[in-house]
Amino acid sequence: MRPLRMWGVGAAAGVLLIAVPVAVYSLDSDRGSTASPVGARAVTPADPIAAAQARLREVPDDAQALAALGGAYVERARVTGDASLYTRAGEALDRALALARSGTPARTTALVASAALANARHDFAAGRESALRAVEADPYHAPAYGALADAATQLGDTRTATDAIQRMLDLRPSVASFTRASYDLELRGDVTGARAALDRASEGAFTPDEIAYCRLWQGELARRYGDPAAALAIHEAGLRTAPGDPALRAGRAAAMADLGRTDEALAEYAAITATTPIPQYLTRYGESAEHAGKPALAREQFRLVAAQFAVLDAGGATDDVARALFEADHGDPAEAVRRAEAERTRRHSVHTADALAWALYRAGRADAALPYALEATAGGWRDPDVLAHLTAIRAAVSADPGTSADAGSSGGRR
Repeated sequence: MRPLRMWGVGAAAGVLLIAVPVAVYSLDSDRGSTASPVGARAVTPADPIAAAQARLREVPDDAQALAALGGAYVERARVTGDASLYTRAGEALDRALALARSGTPARTTALVASAALANARHDFAAGRESALRAVEADPYHAPAYGALADAATQLGDTRTATDAIQRMLDLRPSVASFTRASYDLELRGDVTGARAALDRASEGAFTPDEIAYCRLWQGELARRYGDPAAALAIHEAGLRTAPGDPALRAGRAAAMADLGRTDEALAEYAAITATTPIPQYLTRYGESAEHAGKPALAREQFRLVAAQFAVLDAGGATDDVARALFEADHGDPAEAVRRAEAERTRRHSVHTADALAWALYRAGRADAALPYALEATAGGWRDPDVLAHLTAIRAAVSADPGTSADAGSSGGRR
């Protein structure tokens, strides 16, 4: 596959548009999304939901406003964990698509937002279909290629994902396209290239949301690939742009934990989860509490994670990959296998391969896990957690082929 060509970013770098999270509560995969997937924002006069609602009070059948409202609901659900907002998003987008004439910008916007909604609900096949329809409607609409790349990445269709990102870069070299390029490069093992792409994204970031988003992923790459001190400095720089941002605060807490500043990390996680109790942050909080020798505190966080996953299931936003990894480390390994196998029937990505491998291993089936662990890394992905999974599985198979040794520590993130 040809490498990405990362054209320069000029002063006209585009504003991020529709949020299309790859995996709603995974920091790693959110990097491939658009909009401001940094954290919850205070409601301001420019709040997109309020703005769209105000327009619709004046013109109830404004298809463009309905499409914008649907996309804004998806983003709000993503950062707050309120799965009920997906229902509102679907209602707004159904109306938008019914009203928008073929070939109009409103219809393209509605299709991209529909792809966002499908991806947020982890129906990536539907997300790909809506994105392809958007591309067909307007081949020069960069966000449509972003939505297509997000869905294709999660479906394991790497060629389509890379080609869509390249087209997005060609059309609009912006924060949205360079951050996607960064994740694509990381999945292929090019961490240096991933950092360079984020640097290019940062050069074109002008709004507080864009700047904070770039800092988030620059910090996460630094931390996960061995430099928590640099990560802490980067996250703190981001927080000077976006004070109180929960994703940046979570990144800062993780870096503190990695640096041995455990009490500060726990205090930070407590503050974050008090206002943004999504599974990702609660899990990190619980894992940090485990490492700090506070099992009761950890158990309480894991109980809350399970409750939040139940809410997501009820709201039609099931994330079986995240749920499988959580159950494997902190719950029921048999349920982890069930969840991972169910997701594997829907998509064959490196994410599902890793989740299924780890679930099988934790369930005592290292021999069955090894092929999936190898698949997860075959394309070059060198995420430290994924490599730790592979190492543990290989060790178990070598120690006793056909059976699994004690699964040992989770290696979870702090």
